[in-house]
Amino acid sequence: MILSTDLLLSLIIVAVILGTSAELMDIQERRLSEEFREGHVDQEVTAAAEILIKSPGDPLNWEKIPLSACKSPGLAVPGKRGVISYEKFRKLQSRPEILGRAFHGMKVQLVLRPVNSSISPLVAGENISGDEVSVLRRPVNCNFLSDYVIKLNKAVCPRTHGENWTCMNFHFNSSMDYYLISETQDGSWVLDTDLNRSCDEMDLIYGSIKLNLTGDGVAWLHVHGSGRVSVVALPHGSRDYLMPPDYFHVQPCIIEVITAP
Repeated sequence: MILSTDLLLSLIIVAVILGTSAELMDIQERRLSEEFREGHVDQEVTAAAEILIKSPGDPLNWEKIPLSACKSPGLAVPGKRGVISYEKFRKLQSRPEILGRAFHGMKVQLVLRPVNSSISPLVAGENISGDEVSVLRRPVNCNFLSDYVIKLNKAVCPRTHGENWTCMNFHFNSSMDYYLISETQDGSWVLDTDLNRSCDEMDLIYGSIKLNLTGDGVAWLHVHGSGRVSVVALPHGSRDYLMPPDYFHVQPCIIEVITAP
């Protein structure tokens, strides 16, 4: 009887141990399976994010054509390593559903945070919250409106100026509107064309000044002072000239790719 009781107790102990071991193994298997799944998802997200950031998309000009012709979006500026396109990002803001072609079956939000605090962050995609949120961050540069800045050529000035004048010329045509973008309000400027020599010296103001240019020709810009100025050519009717001067330079940024199942 004593042996039977001991044997029964031993069997109970063995059963408990085996049951506990089986449960622990099951927990371990579930944990490993979950880690494997999360690792696989993270790899997919990272791969998709890298393609989005480093590729211009397919086709290259997908942001300018009907959405039905866009096979996959991309943010890179062709031929400019590490630079993403402001126009492409703005397209994703207006049509966030395109992100689904890069991140299949996932919720996605992009946040572009300029290092320059005077430029507000840009957000595209869905609002995401919850416990299973993944965030990937990458340093990039964004061209913003810098592609609209035209080249100013220094040459022998047709005027005779005193000290502290900078004289440059550029070609203009009737298909665009032209603006002087000033980053200072200390100084003055004069604008001549090959058909009209102006005598009016105007004070610089911070921001944009529309230039009175019609037809086609060559304009001369004379700037008095040491402040940085540029000239931009924008499509007729564009309101981008209202942007602060910092938008007309390439800016370092951090892009965040936020995803959830």
